[in-house]
Amino acid sequence: MTLSPISADNDKLHASPRFGDDYPPYSMEDCLYDTSWLIHSLPTLTPSMLTLLAPPSTQQERSQQTSKLSTHAGAFGESLSRGRPRYESEEEKEKLGSLSQCRWTRLERPAPEDGQTQQQHLSRKRLRDNGDDNDSSTSHGVLISLIYERTTYKFIIYTTPDACSSKRSRTATSSNHTSSNQKSRTAILLSKSSPSLLRSLTTYLSDTFALPDIHPLQLSSALIQKTLQDYLSTIYSSLSTARGSTQSQFQDLFINIISSVRLTIGFSAPVAPHLKSLDIAVAPYAVLKALPENGRFGIEHFMSTLAGYIWANTGLKIPVLDDRDGLVQSLGGEEADVAKPDAPMKISRISNAAYAISCDHRIKFVSRPVHAVDDPDQPDENCVRRANRELLVAIVEEARRQVKDDS
Repeated sequence: MTLSPISADNDKLHASPRFGDDYPPYSMEDCLYDTSWLIHSLPTLTPSMLTLLAPPSTQQERSQQTSKLSTHAGAFGESLSRGRPRYESEEEKEKLGSLSQCRWTRLERPAPEDGQTQQQHLSRKRLRDNGDDNDSSTSHGVLISLIYERTTYKFIIYTTPDACSSKRSRTATSSNHTSSNQKSRTAILLSKSSPSLLRSLTTYLSDTFALPDIHPLQLSSALIQKTLQDYLSTIYSSLSTARGSTQSQFQDLFINIISSVRLTIGFSAPVAPHLKSLDIAVAPYAVLKALPENGRFGIEHFMSTLAGYIWANTGLKIPVLDDRDGLVQSLGGEEADVAKPDAPMKISRISNAAYAISCDHRIKFVSRPVHAVDDPDQPDENCVRRANRELLVAIVEEARRQVKDDS
């Protein structure tokens, strides 16, 4: 689940580094895709970081926020050469070239898609305002880019308000909503960089914003299975209810988006000393057959159905998620050891044509499926983008859950 770093623009290879220039806000769509990200948890966002992440409501606030981002870009860029061994800096320069730009840029929700009418856009806005549209339209984020001569490294600080990422908060009063937004929240840090530059950023964030205990976000086997079920449900429900779509067209488009589902089974050393993992590819039509015909209802049994298919075709029993009792179970229904940290056998990575996620805090989204469902005649937004945002929200919620459990 790796991806070569993006090539940088070489127009200014011989210019002095540019830190803190003003740049327009990015859409999440511009920077999220086709990159293999490491996921870290920022357990407690301090007021200074919350202010930097909060979307501006006025032009004056927008200008002030842009100025702050520019200041931090300059300070972080200058800090990269401090406190590091000389040999490390020289090796980095030989590999990456000189640093030409350091940017801190606000992230915004994508604009309405091409072909979406103003009436459709306003209708969706009313749904969001009424709390009936579960997307991350109020997500907060900052993109940090380090542009070298040969490579660009990227970091994304991403969070969502509690009211957006938790359905339970939809019934809260406006005063409670305001109070909740004032509290420190948890964020995730997505990174595509060298270990030394990631370390430099986490040090800068800790020193500048007093952010404690930035650490890799471990994702459980149960969680990554649950995200697969939810992701497929979002895609399936959207495509199956699209107007003017035949069953054959729906199936073809679903397969074009998801293709096969690949499960990586990890083994602990005592069970298989010479076998660390095993990949199982489930054919597209088998994935479709395992999905409930009515979309979301019954989706909690998807992994059990998939496990039955794998058992029938390979003789391998895999421990899978079953939401009926919240446990990770084996095919026979008994609780499996995979629920334990030292599980001898577990699903450690899940991938398909749209995204990949693993227990070792990695995630990747692919842009091709996004373009496969672009349809100017369809009033609803792109279902792949929606599923991707829901997956990010689920990861933020998991980070919050771990913070709550630790406290």
